[in-house]
Amino acid sequence: MGVASRLPCGNSLPASDNMPGGSGSGDSAVQLEVTMGADLPLPKSLSEPRLESLVGFALGQEGVVGQWEISLLFTTDDRIQEMHRAFMGLDSPTDIMTFPYEPDDCSPPEVGNRGGDIVISVETAALHAEDAGWSLGDELLFLTLHGVLHILGWDDKDPNQRATMLARQTTLLEAWRDYAGDATG
Repeated sequence: MGVASRLPCGNSLPASDNMPGGSGSGDSAVQLEVTMGADLPLPKSLSEPRLESLVGFALGQEGVVGQWEISLLFTTDDRIQEMHRAFMGLDSPTDIMTFPYEPDDCSPPEVGNRGGDIVISVETAALHAEDAGWSLGDELLFLTLHGVLHILGWDDKDPNQRATMLARQTTLLEAWRDYAGDATG
């Protein structure tokens, strides 16, 4: 898992063959635009509206307000390994990389640093899902929350931070399911 600096302006997320435009939604406190792309097939349960609901809920639970932009790319081990090497100097695949937007970045001034890019390896997530005993859809939701928390400044560099962050992800996922009436993915 890793947090890297923002991708260069104009290159929010690397191009994907399936990168539809985002859809704005959210409540009065959070205005959210989520853009989702995938380099390989995803579970049918992992739709853009469902992910937008999850991300918006998590942002609200974390007490944030204003305009937010989150881009999600679900990709292969090979592609995330290239990014891991380029941005963090580590020549190995990983499950997730997060690129929080920086102040004075490409975002409009009214957005500031509210958002980021989340890249998730579906192949690594599938291995983790099997180890965890839940579906790939559940693991991808869990990793999406991990990325959102990183964008909000959470860190998991030491075991205590990691345990706290993983517990928060679990709490958010369970609360969102109750809120949204969502079954497991």
